[in-house]
Amino acid sequence: MNQIHAEAAHAQPLDPYQELAIAVIKQAAYDYRAIARRLKRTGSSEERQRLSQEKESIRRFFLGQWYELLSGSDNGPVILQLLDREVDGYD
Repeated sequence: MNQIHAEAAHAQPLDPYQELAIAVIKQAAYDYRAIARRLKRTGSSEERQRLSQEKESIRRFFLGQWYELLSGSDNGPVILQLLDREVDGYD
């Protein structure tokens, strides 16, 4: 299964702020994957509720202005689709 990853569109070194923005987005994607996988395995209703809230929080990040500012793109819905397909592909 291929995982999606942020890649630099140019060969020039990134400034520290760009590196930080990429790190934040990568961490959000990593957390989303991990939470989605745990949601599939857990049976506890309390744990499912907590994980669902965390997943929804990350979804709001990808759909919000903060993501657009960090990424310079409004492709959050596409990223979420790719992440969901990726997680579903591990079944």
